[in-house]
Amino acid sequence: MTQIKSISKLILVFVIVMISCNEKEINVVVSEEKASINSIEFEYNGSIFNTQISDNKIIIDRLLPYGATKVVIRSLSLAENCSSNFKAGDIFDLASTSSPSMPFIIAPIVVTNANSKKTAAYDVFFNIRKYISVVDQYGLLQTSGNKIVDKNKNPVSLAGNSFYWSNNGWGGENYYKPEIVSWLALDWGTSIVRASMGVDDIGGYLQDKNGNIAKVKVIVDAAIANGLYVIIDWHTENAHKYPDEAVEFFTQMALLYGKNDHIIYEIFNEPLEISWSNTIKPYAEKVITAIRKIDPDNMIVVGTPTWSQRVDMAAADPITISTNIAYTLHFYTVFHKQGLRDIATAALNKGLPIFVTEWGPIGYTQNDPEADLWMEWCKANMISHCAWAVNDKLEEWSIVKPGTYKLNNLYYNESKGDTLSIKIRTFWADSSLTETGKLERKYIRSWVK
Repeated sequence: MTQIKSISKLILVFVIVMISCNEKEINVVVSEEKASINSIEFEYNGSIFNTQISDNKIIIDRLLPYGATKVVIRSLSLAENCSSNFKAGDIFDLASTSSPSMPFIIAPIVVTNANSKKTAAYDVFFNIRKYISVVDQYGLLQTSGNKIVDKNKNPVSLAGNSFYWSNNGWGGENYYKPEIVSWLALDWGTSIVRASMGVDDIGGYLQDKNGNIAKVKVIVDAAIANGLYVIIDWHTENAHKYPDEAVEFFTQMALLYGKNDHIIYEIFNEPLEISWSNTIKPYAEKVITAIRKIDPDNMIVVGTPTWSQRVDMAAADPITISTNIAYTLHFYTVFHKQGLRDIATAALNKGLPIFVTEWGPIGYTQNDPEADLWMEWCKANMISHCAWAVNDKLEEWSIVKPGTYKLNNLYYNESKGDTLSIKIRTFWADSSLTETGKLERKYIRSWVK
């Protein structure tokens, strides 16, 4: 009997152990690991396009250029234990879209989690520009009251870059390259560039006319090729001392480019503290008259006293001998704050059309609250602007680091018929940008398109 009891106890213990083990098996949690994408980047001609991921939708952060046919997955980060039907380096073919003006979806990216066996499908949404170029979209720019308007009389606000002085030996001439204009158009979304031709300083136009004109032509030709607006800037504080030279130069530019809607003439960069009515205005009228003999309608921008800050003086005595005249406002956020915005707003209220052909942030940082205020003001008033400066000089306003012009060239083959040629496409990695460059790119990319 004792033996039977012992056996029963053993059986009972065994049953309890088995039940316990079964309970543990029953309580094993099925893997809840998600099948998901952490991040994904695309690349087009060297330009990196970031994305936003929401509700299984991947939305590219910028418009692709008109006519774009292929993009590459530059990077793809998946959740732990996941795999996908796409990988970095794979090409998305965009040619199948029926309308480049509409967002369209590429075959979904499917993600599978190896542990949970869960899957998720992500649709990728792309947008391509509706127009071949900015100039194709807006046409000839004109002033209307205190606004600059497009061919359909709608207000326009452009955002872009000012190149540094063109003067020989100053360093900025290293960036007077068509590849850089193309890169700014593609990667920054620049809609306007400014060729700042030095005049009376060392290495400028007065010492080397042909050399400086050649640099200006590089920028202008590249802007036209990329469908951008371009300011031809007589970059001096003493333009009133050289009226005949200005007439000669702008006559030449009007003859070369006056039939292109891309062109804007800036005939006086930054006048000093001199009289608007007695000095700047008479000079401007002489140059305007010369331009209008050849080019009757492209916009002309005139500098205002005190380094192009006193637009109120121009508003009190505007130029009336011609139409399509705008007036220059320059600001640098370390110096110019609400007081200058108040002056400019008062000029706008008097009907003066203002163009910010040059501005600069505080420098060395992407945190510039005053720049934010200025950009809000420009947006609210539909003011176009060019940020200073496409250069690598060790100063707060350069957008790239020293020596960047020697770096980051993509070499590729281009076939046309039986001809195979090697070409260069310039690109700037984020590591090449200064903090100023990153800040200015942010503003330009996010501007009204």
